[in-house]
Amino acid sequence: MLITDLQYFGCISYIKELYAAEQVGFDNEAPFSKRSFKNRMVIASAQGPLHLTIPIVGGRDQKTPLHQIALSYDAPWHEQHLKAILTNYKRSPFLEYYIDSLAIIYNSKPTHLVEFLLLTNKWIEKQVKGNWEQIECTTAMKENKELYLTQRKIHAYLPNNFQQYSNPVTYQQVFQERTGFIPNLSILDLLFCCGGKQAASLLKTP
Repeated sequence: MLITDLQYFGCISYIKELYAAEQVGFDNEAPFSKRSFKNRMVIASAQGPLHLTIPIVGGRDQKTPLHQIALSYDAPWHEQHLKAILTNYKRSPFLEYYIDSLAIIYNSKPTHLVEFLLLTNKWIEKQVKGNWEQIECTTAMKENKELYLTQRKIHAYLPNNFQQYSNPVTYQQVFQERTGFIPNLSILDLLFCCGGKQAASLLKTP
């Protein structure tokens, strides 16, 4: 069993951890942390890594539990993020297989961040044919501090160090000839470049 945090279309190292787990519990009562992948993902662009951030009500410095974090729609970030995906991956071989279902997620406009992240997680699990069972992170488990701390894993890679992953999954990226290979991007990069079948095979590698 793995207890961890939800990520916004998580980076490849994070998805590998989910892929290796039989059961996953997402700790949605943990305080929101800025500079994390909870509301940010990194994709490829012709200029290098592009950070896409979801704005939240109250700003990023708050310590509110994740399940209480509300999404801000003062700016149309959902449209901007989808447009960034379309613009940067229009030449990728597999974008067309995913873009319609992604548009449904982005246009759903849920009120809270955790709702959106759970939608993205289920989408990823389906595309990579993951078998992890999502379980409730119960109060009883949290009261058992030893069990909780043993099972909980804080993902080591953040938006400021994600490229330092020591055992990256490698594949041909869209802008690789211009920017060089960028390791540990969002799982979307792997799916758009390789497709679900190859992505699943690469995620299984040790």
